[in-house]
Amino acid sequence: MKRLEVALIDVGGTLWPNSWPIRQGDAGGRSNRLIAAMDGHDRAVVEALVADLLASSKPGDEARSITTEQRMVVGADELIAGCLHRQGLVPDPSTISRIRRAMAIPVDERFQPLPGAGELLKAIRALGLRTVIASNTYWRDADSYWDDFRLLGMAGDIDGIITSVDAGQLKPHPAVFQMAMRTAGVPADRCVVIGNREDNDIEPALALGMWTILVYPDDPKPEHSRAHAVAPDLWACAKALEDMLETE
Repeated sequence: MKRLEVALIDVGGTLWPNSWPIRQGDAGGRSNRLIAAMDGHDRAVVEALVADLLASSKPGDEARSITTEQRMVVGADELIAGCLHRQGLVPDPSTISRIRRAMAIPVDERFQPLPGAGELLKAIRALGLRTVIASNTYWRDADSYWDDFRLLGMAGDIDGIITSVDAGQLKPHPAVFQMAMRTAGVPADRCVVIGNREDNDIEPALALGMWTILVYPDDPKPEHSRAHAVAPDLWACAKALEDMLETE
């Protein structure tokens, strides 16, 4: 049995761009999704909740228009719970989850993955490996990401998705990688992590005993890396993975 079985892949800066532009219709779309998520509640209360959510989250969204790697001090669930409490609503887990999904700005046909993203996923499959997404997110959970990848036509080459929302911790915390390993049902030394961040992807993966490929299709060339391989784009990443398998 070959040693590597699963590729754990980051998203922002790896499969799609670091930049996440704020589109003109995003706020209105969120309002409609939030109203639908709170169906059955008093309309005035829901409208006040929507206004509070949009106002409270705006600084973080503006930051993410610059980079998808931006971290916010207050977590999404905590922010939503605070807004619900201020409107006299119960912040139960089910309501928080519905609202968080409604707040996730969906991709559309204008949004394009980074060049070679689809080819990389297909190459991983052709090499006999499975793919599990392991990504830092703010609003998105695994279900939201599945919706995105289906719209992009990439879901068929993905076997599992774990986000920091699902794991309850942001990378570089090992929780995201550990949950991804459990999902894949393999130990660390049978996983290869593919990501664009030395601190969030490579270093924690190495600490767990995983194989690593640093790829920088949307970032400056790194001055150095501890990764087992470094690739400038996703086609080179696929070749680096093939070479890694041949040397096992």
